[in-house]
Amino acid sequence: MELSLQNIGKKYQGHWLFKEINLSLQSGQSLSITGHNGSGKSTLMQVVYGLIQPSEGQVLIDGKADFEPHAMMSLSSPYMELPMEFSIKELHQLYGNLNKLTLSYDQFIEQSMFSVKDGNKPVKHFSSGMQQRLKTALCLYSVAPIILLDEPLTNMDAAGEKWYKNCLSEVKDKICLVAGNQGAEIDWTDKNLSISGN
Repeated sequence: MELSLQNIGKKYQGHWLFKEINLSLQSGQSLSITGHNGSGKSTLMQVVYGLIQPSEGQVLIDGKADFEPHAMMSLSSPYMELPMEFSIKELHQLYGNLNKLTLSYDQFIEQSMFSVKDGNKPVKHFSSGMQQRLKTALCLYSVAPIILLDEPLTNMDAAGEKWYKNCLSEVKDKICLVAGNQGAEIDWTDKNLSISGN
């Protein structure tokens, strides 16, 4: 599989946030997207996922622009909201019904560092770090061939960072884009794209 960004640019209020981004990634390759706050890292991730339309250029999968992003990609980001009344068990069932996860419920709880008791609690009772770990786990354990991780270590403690590093084997055969500046978030990637914003 190949993910290509061809001449991608995004303009806001007459100013280019980024432009002329060209890259190609094959299955098994990973890319870190770095830059200062406000440089456009998250915006670029949303463009790739199809949440935001680029001002110019196109995103292609195997040379085609006509694809369903939700079927091909999984995205985790601090700005994405989980259904706060749902438990992990209910979220796993929801994702499972959509054929999105590689793990059974028991495996998911264990691999994501949650307890059996946690599995039945509404997500709203979790700390911000636990919620971020859950978002990241739902993405990492997805069947999607393209994984997008936007600042995956936001609000995570040292144990969460260690868990994240241990989970990266899950994406070794996939295309993975990760936006962030922390070393542990990105130091494992094959390539880097630095965007400066305007």
